[in-house]
Amino acid sequence: KDLSGELTMGEPTEAVIVRPARPQDREAVLAFCREIWDGADYIADVWEEWLAADTGALLVAVSDGHPVGLVHVAMLSREDAWLEGIRVDPGVRRHGIGRVLISQALAIAREQGAKVARLFTSSENVVAQELVTRRFGFQKVAEVARYTGMALESGSDPDADALLDIEEPGPGTYQEPASGPPPGPRLLLAGAEDYTRVRDWLKQSNLAPANGGLQFGGWSAWTLEDTDLHDYLINGEVWVLEEWDVIQAAALVRDIGRETSSLATLQVRYIDGTAGGISILALVLREIAQERELEQVELWLPDQLILQDAMNGAGYSRSSHEKMWVYQRPL
Repeated sequence: KDLSGELTMGEPTEAVIVRPARPQDREAVLAFCREIWDGADYIADVWEEWLAADTGALLVAVSDGHPVGLVHVAMLSREDAWLEGIRVDPGVRRHGIGRVLISQALAIAREQGAKVARLFTSSENVVAQELVTRRFGFQKVAEVARYTGMALESGSDPDADALLDIEEPGPGTYQEPASGPPPGPRLLLAGAEDYTRVRDWLKQSNLAPANGGLQFGGWSAWTLEDTDLHDYLINGEVWVLEEWDVIQAAALVRDIGRETSSLATLQVRYIDGTAGGISILALVLREIAQERELEQVELWLPDQLILQDAMNGAGYSRSSHEKMWVYQRPL
């Protein structure tokens, strides 16, 4: 999911070649992956999917006829490439194999039309950070953390229940009453007719620059384009929390089932707003997940203390104490 320290700073060995992976490479690759992660690597779970993908590439480094390294490049959109699963056999470290793998992955991405390449690395992985910045010109664009919240049974939280009490979920605007106290927050399922309003609100966001203007899915990230927002709206995947007809928070979601997890997941591709608004909306999304017979909600947020507190208040757990950093470079 990130570079995870498998990269090296040495010079490439002449005997090493990089080629597309083959089905028969699987056991040799998984053998050295087990040495790296003590048997806990995820490569075995995604090998067949990566090998069969129509775009991107699964590459192996080979020395003396034996696979000694791996990298997967995924095309997340027509112009966004994502590098992941970089592994080097511990027995041949310090020979620049990681550098050769990244070079070839970037070349493949460029050939397939990518205009930008990105990758994750742990904030603690100094070796990988130095390699991608010094050798390849990547720049850090976001420091983020992953949160998950279990689906919330209806009736477990009165505030969430009140917001979900919508007679006809769908596009709508709030009409200010002639008199009386201000209303509480209102939840809307936005539609295509809300495109301009939501787009303009997102463009004024103070949070978007902190996550690099990216949307997140599983352990990857790519550019959130206006066309993506339009598609989410058409598909009924944008939830908006507003008060006095002013947006307080918005979330772009997708029901991905068990595509990337053993738990059926409501994946929040992007969430924005005030800390309080995000906390309320994140809480409601847990109940929405339950209504859809899903088991958890997953989302990424900039690694900021105020947002950590907001997610704690909504009953979410942070995946780990370390930050994940997103690096990118143009192609």
